[in-house]
Amino acid sequence: MQVTNRSLVRTAALLASGTLLLVLDGCKEKKDAAATSASRSGTQNQSVGQNTAGIPGLRQTWGLHPKEQPGSIFQVEYSPNTSIVDVATVGRTLRGVSEDHSIFLFEDSPALRSKLIPGKFVLFQGLDLRKVDAYAVDPNTKNLIVGTERAPLREALKNARIEFKMPVNFGELFKQHASEFKTPNVLTPQFAVGDSVLYWWNTLNPVVHGDVSDRNMEGEFELSDTDFATWKVHFHFYCPPEDASNLHLDVQLAREANGLHAELAAKGRVSNFIQQTSMLIAENSFKHFQMSDINLHGDEDFDWTIKSSENKTPMNEVRLKLPGKISIPLAEFELPMSLQISEALLFHPAFTTKDELAKGAFKVNYSGDEGFKLDGSDVQVEGQGEGDSAIDQSFAFSPLASFGLVVAMAVPRIELRMGTEEIWEIAKIPLPSSYVESLSDVLLKNPNVGQWINKKTGNPLSIESAAYFQIVISTTAAHSGMQSLVPCQQFTMIAKGQVGVDAEWLGSNANMPARDVFTKNLTQRRPGAKICGGA
Repeated sequence: MQVTNRSLVRTAALLASGTLLLVLDGCKEKKDAAATSASRSGTQNQSVGQNTAGIPGLRQTWGLHPKEQPGSIFQVEYSPNTSIVDVATVGRTLRGVSEDHSIFLFEDSPALRSKLIPGKFVLFQGLDLRKVDAYAVDPNTKNLIVGTERAPLREALKNARIEFKMPVNFGELFKQHASEFKTPNVLTPQFAVGDSVLYWWNTLNPVVHGDVSDRNMEGEFELSDTDFATWKVHFHFYCPPEDASNLHLDVQLAREANGLHAELAAKGRVSNFIQQTSMLIAENSFKHFQMSDINLHGDEDFDWTIKSSENKTPMNEVRLKLPGKISIPLAEFELPMSLQISEALLFHPAFTTKDELAKGAFKVNYSGDEGFKLDGSDVQVEGQGEGDSAIDQSFAFSPLASFGLVVAMAVPRIELRMGTEEIWEIAKIPLPSSYVESLSDVLLKNPNVGQWINKKTGNPLSIESAAYFQIVISTTAAHSGMQSLVPCQQFTMIAKGQVGVDAEWLGSNANMPARDVFTKNLTQRRPGAKICGGA
């Protein structure tokens, strides 16, 4: 892929793999009774509340501040099996991290190695909490490669009590984001400390353009799927003056390859809402977890057109995490967490010949307090979320044989997740995928300590290391072919509002499937005769 010659504003560089970097404010400490105490073995960790001024690579800007809200509590005691790398050391030694946080790259030092014990846990202050698998030395750069996996919270934390209730105001966040990056509009392919993200952004995605204002974020780039086809993606997030209380989402995808052409568009709104979370861990046991998105409402219009131009077209299932994510770090260095809004796509065509066509238009509305409560291993839906849906338009045609098609999107998906890599202005974060493969190979073949298993990429539609609420819109189209006795076409839509939590993140062995806040099933047939499945 080759980057175009059009001008790139700094924001385009910072939209790495679609992530809109809403970065952290300077860690402003509350001085009231709700101030955080982070301890280990009952003693105060003095490095947690340190002044972050002068820490290399750290963006002292802004983000969400749950500790500043009335009634917030943040008390954490780490397990004896958890080592702590202070934020100053992270800033001085960090050289990069893979997008999935499985591999970290640091400047090597004996002091850092002493904190990395395979099978145990490490808190990289201001960055992430992980379980250490193995480490090795990069033979080329002599940097330390650290292979990690998710850290189950009930094992990494001995005791924890976290409670906060914070407003999420998109209009205000857009204003802060725009004021942070008012810089010249032209960037060169060379990168310096301030513009280092451009390097890996260009490596991962050929950006066409990006734009930012106090109410607008927009960009274009390309992705390749498992069929080696290119998806051209345009995303646009904005808060118009006449509707400043809503985040507007507009994601458009176009694919033209191997005789299969697709155009998809998801447009909708997400209102300002209140994020409420509480967590209680006692003696390495999870007692309680609760998350709610209060007074959240929105709507989605999902349209697509799929057609074939060849007799033989791909029939593989394609799953993509879509570019265009808003990642908002929480101002908590003690346990680095972010609130993220993202989208994902599932695309599975089964076209059997050329000149087949399917078009669909679908609508979903949702509103209420969407959340859940977890006591033990029982996930219970909380709140009174509700939704409605409709099939606005549909059309299918096949001149010969029958065909089928499944198109699904998770949009929006609101996650509370571990990690705040967005706050670091370090070169090559995240690391390019090709470089990650080479680092993984070093870990696999020549680990200094521990054992590394080259983990394959999982399901990009799954939720990992997060509590979440998401709207899932699953649609199908089918046509019997014009040579049938009665040509039939059928469209279905299943719209769900789901809440849940990743069991591995909590450290539970129990299966915790998503719980449906609401479900709407619709079927549309033409003709509606009994031979086509009608009444």
